[in-house]
Amino acid sequence: MNRLVLSFFITLFLYVLLFLIVRIDLQKPPISTESKHRFNISDLRLIKQKPLQKSHIQPKPKSPKVEKKRAKKEQQKQIKKLHRSKKRKKSIKLLKKRQAVKKIVKTSSAHKKTKTKEHNQTTQAIPSLTQLFAKKRIPKKSSNNLPPELRKLYKDEFESFTKEQKKFIQNNLTKIGSITQKYLYLRGYPYIAIKTKQEGVNIVEFYLHPNGDITNLHIIKSSGYEALDKNSLETIKTAYKDYPLPTQTTKIKIYVRYSIIY
Repeated sequence: MNRLVLSFFITLFLYVLLFLIVRIDLQKPPISTESKHRFNISDLRLIKQKPLQKSHIQPKPKSPKVEKKRAKKEQQKQIKKLHRSKKRKKSIKLLKKRQAVKKIVKTSSAHKKTKTKEHNQTTQAIPSLTQLFAKKRIPKKSSNNLPPELRKLYKDEFESFTKEQKKFIQNNLTKIGSITQKYLYLRGYPYIAIKTKQEGVNIVEFYLHPNGDITNLHIIKSSGYEALDKNSLETIKTAYKDYPLPTQTTKIKIYVRYSIIY
């Protein structure tokens, strides 16, 4: 009995304690959250931004168009220097030739003065009327030495070009053709042309300038298919950047071949 009484009192005491603790917590005033979230203008503080040092300031990146223009100007300057050096060499050669001719004339004139007038009258031959009025025929340079592809492309027009233009065409035309064919392979065969099994050869003409630009790009001979003609013009518009540069603007004519490999 004593144990039961003790346990009863202990439990009663615990319940009373719990009741008192709960009552004290309820009597406490609720913590206001408004004070935490309120915002006053007086709390604002303006922070001055520190000026950037010159070392941290990065220069503005130059646009690719400006860089291309500068590169073109430098190329043009180099080409002009080459032209000037070539002109100087030619002028020096001409002066040397003139000096040599003057020396020959002086020696011949001094030799003639020693001869008598009678000897000169007998030796001087009277030119005939046919010799006086006959026009000197300038022999035309034959284009037989050219390879057959160049003869087919340019024909008699090749002889109207300058020496530098002829050299550039002879040395670099096959290279230009191989570059275009490489770009054709990279671009891929036109999808419509593969479906309809279109094959053929184009002849394309354009002017290649010393600064690397091309003008008057057009097709001389069509392959017979519009899709192939358009594709050849588009490929040259991307491939001309890799072409070798001439010293003078030259007319370029190349074959563009299309063939489906089965």
